[in-house]
Amino acid sequence: MRPRSGGDEEKEEERVLSHGDVVLLRCDLTILRGPHFLNDRIIAFYLAHLSSSLGPQTDGDDHLLLLPPSTPYLLSNLPDPASVAAVAEPLRLASRRLVLLPVNDNPDVSHADGGSHWTLLVVDNTHPATGPRFVHHDSLPAANLPAARRLAAVLRPLLPAPATRNRRIPLVEGPTPRQTNGYDCGVFVLAVARAICHLWATRRHQEGEKDWFQAVKREVNADSVKAMRPHR
Repeated sequence: MRPRSGGDEEKEEERVLSHGDVVLLRCDLTILRGPHFLNDRIIAFYLAHLSSSLGPQTDGDDHLLLLPPSTPYLLSNLPDPASVAAVAEPLRLASRRLVLLPVNDNPDVSHADGGSHWTLLVVDNTHPATGPRFVHHDSLPAANLPAARRLAAVLRPLLPAPATRNRRIPLVEGPTPRQTNGYDCGVFVLAVARAICHLWATRRHQEGEKDWFQAVKREVNADSVKAMRPHR
């Protein structure tokens, strides 16, 4: 679910916490206590926190990128490929090994509160020999697949070509526990992102785990998702 646009209404709200450019308002704390959908600000804040918690990359790179919800939503709704390329250029997507993009199903860009479901799309380029892929994590299987496909379609021209010629970069569904209510989809997105970041931080993906799927299966479940709300 997308938040109200900023403007005067946000200025009137009491700011309670900030992380970089992301500011949480007192009304966001009410959302966290639930049962409510998470809004853009909460998701952006938590992903910024995750990114900073990784600390400096051990090899001096910045191959893992976590984007706030506004960026993939903008990319999905730009009018032409040239606009997409211009907005995406500073992100250096082609040089990243993992990019985490929250996806919202809001079909109406003029309606800031639109949308009813969050999922996570991951650009996975951790295996250069086989080329990149998109991995989609959806706690209501296939519910947000059209929005994920739309985002993948605009990103494909910006990524390295697949190892096999004339092969399109694939989109696959990643393992995601099923949500048991109508409002925790955003928390599932954050839980999956946290599992991926933990794996990345410990470099366990270099110690026998081909990808983060087993980490998600280990760390993300109904209980761990439920516990995330009071812990933020």
